[in-house]
Amino acid sequence: MTPGILHTYHPSRNLNLFEHTPYVLDKNPTGFSQAPKQPSHILLFIGGLFDNFNLPHYVSDLSSLFPISSTQHQPWRIMHVQLSSNGRSWGIFTIDRDIEEIAVAIDFIRTKLYTNRYVDIVLMGHSTGCQDIMRYLTAPNPLTSRSPKRPSVEGAILQAPVSDRDGVIRAIHDEDAPKARKAYDAAMKIIDATAEKDRRDLILPMNLTKPLFGPAPINIERFLSLVSPESPDRPSIEDFFSHDLKDEAFSRTFGAIRRTGVLQVCESSRVKRLDNNDTGGTSSLLVLMSDSDEHVGPEVNQKELLERWRNALSKESGTHLDSLSTIILNAIHDVGGDDWPSQEARLVKLRKAVLLYMDKCVGDVSSGTWDLFEKDRQSVMKLKRDDGRDINAQVGVLKL
Repeated sequence: MTPGILHTYHPSRNLNLFEHTPYVLDKNPTGFSQAPKQPSHILLFIGGLFDNFNLPHYVSDLSSLFPISSTQHQPWRIMHVQLSSNGRSWGIFTIDRDIEEIAVAIDFIRTKLYTNRYVDIVLMGHSTGCQDIMRYLTAPNPLTSRSPKRPSVEGAILQAPVSDRDGVIRAIHDEDAPKARKAYDAAMKIIDATAEKDRRDLILPMNLTKPLFGPAPINIERFLSLVSPESPDRPSIEDFFSHDLKDEAFSRTFGAIRRTGVLQVCESSRVKRLDNNDTGGTSSLLVLMSDSDEHVGPEVNQKELLERWRNALSKESGTHLDSLSTIILNAIHDVGGDDWPSQEARLVKLRKAVLLYMDKCVGDVSSGTWDLFEKDRQSVMKLKRDDGRDINAQVGVLKL
């Protein structure tokens, strides 16, 4: 994990932002001769279920590309937002509380932390953090008549957007694990017998929820939000990614991104040059799936799903699925792993797509950042070549 600074953005809830600060000391042995300049742009990261500041680990790999020096201005900074639902608390808080806190964090960055200029924000979510981003971009703004308006952002990245509902369905239909089916049925009996007004306060027995979601307390309201038992006809506010949702459902979610105005137009002229097409004044969404995602079942055709999301976005003028969107080869859910295919997926393919997207939406990705990226890429390619030689040598022995 890279070094960093904690900023308390929500004092009443004791919630923090972790600012990754991979310092590069200058020749002055006492450290910085002057304080580094404030960043102009922030990549704000949102984790998934059970995640906290050090998870997933690739956030540190991203931040390592943006070292801070007193002699050279680093316009970008990576920050990770802590939500009430982080760690094992996700089952007792709602997704709408998540987006409220994300809004407070963005407002804190722009009005209290960095006040010398407007700060561009690109959101990046992992797993259930993708649901947070989709809700942030598509919910009515303001959410209620008593809510403040959510601040706009310049870009949004969904990494490993998967359906919790799809996972639960696979679990309860697994003939080798009948415990999940029994647990689900017992949980639904309790839910059916509970008045709707009491569902936020009632925590389901953990022996029923653990086979489906792991060791975390879950109230009825969040359980239903994740399981979405009335899908595909009436998906919950959190069911954005299930493979069997109808095109009309995707039109109400992906198709609503531009209508809310939260995701801003990409102003950079790089949009036309890098995409090789004229997107005019549009906003864009980057989706990065993992081809070896252990949380995606064989019933899910990720290529087809990505195309359906693209179509839902294209039906609404003013927004599009970014052309960098892809299914990353050899990537698992959190793009982890130490072998060269995993490192290529994480250090090369994932980071390259993110850097290019940041440069499209906002700009200012420096040549120094690309130099660091290229150095890591060359190291991964060397591992790949060395592994190829080892395989060829083994094949030669077998032929003999």
